Amino acid sequence: MRQTKTKTKTKITTLLLSLLLAGAPALAAAQTDTSRLEWRDAGHHLVVDAQDGIVRVTTTEPSTYFGLRSGDRIIRVGDQQVRRIADLTHTLGGNKGSRVPVTVLRKGNQKTVYVDSAAWSEALAVETPAIPQAPRAGG
Repeated sequence: MRQTKTKTKTKITTLLLSLLLAGAPALAAAQTDTSRLEWRDAGHHLVVDAQDGIVRVTTTEPSTYFGLRSGDRIIRVGDQQVRRIADLTHTLGGNKGSRVPVTVLRKGNQKTVYVDSAAWSEALAVETPAIPQAPRAGG
């Protein structure tokens, strides 16, 4: 009798563990990599959002100051692919040239524009915290 109870408990534990592990990929898929770079001074405003590997300029004022437009999706800086804010800040901030090629997707067309790295230098110097994520299940 005692051995039957132990086997039943083991089967239930195994079943519960299997159900929990089966749901793990769905929980992992629900997690997003989201961050934001926001900078403002007396006459300029820049907001760049990154979510799930897509980095997009949300706000740029005045529209010509940063060399990019609101709505531009940043694909590359020079030859370096940009998938996170950190990629953008590291690559653009580390570039010593005054005019840096940035490949964007603008209104469905890929385009290379040249941005003035001096215009970005102050905005990139600000360390922007990641947007808080929803708590994980069971944590």
